[in-house]
Amino acid sequence: MRAPLRLARPATRFRAETRVIERGKFVRVDFGSGDIFEVSDTYRCFVDLCLGTQVSRALLKAGDNAPEGHRQLCVALCAVARTAAIRPDFKLALVPSTPPIAAVYREAQQALRAIGFNAWVFRSVPEAVEWLEGRAAGGAMVS
Repeated sequence: MRAPLRLARPATRFRAETRVIERGKFVRVDFGSGDIFEVSDTYRCFVDLCLGTQVSRALLKAGDNAPEGHRQLCVALCAVARTAAIRPDFKLALVPSTPPIAAVYREAQQALRAIGFNAWVFRSVPEAVEWLEGRAAGGAMVS
């Protein structure tokens, strides 16, 4: 009897889905650690959730991932925004974990704000949560 065929790359969809969590008033995505494939898959799950529900607020907390994977956020959300499939009052809080990811998130913030998204980069999760919940007048944002 032959051994089952193994895939060269294990499926990451389940792990990606478990990182996207609804937290009361907003969706939170915690990346933890993972490679570029897991980060990209997590972004796809996040965008799918935004398209399939009435999500109006989201917090993305980067882990110790490769910055290249986080570039998928901007690509995916810009494509979706152009189809008007995301709510007009959508708020996106980005919390980077490293300087390279902060740079990627700042680029994403610029591109997303240019097409009408309310997206900001924050230094910490508590600051981001206050802004998402409407409890922060301003806040110390990274950019």
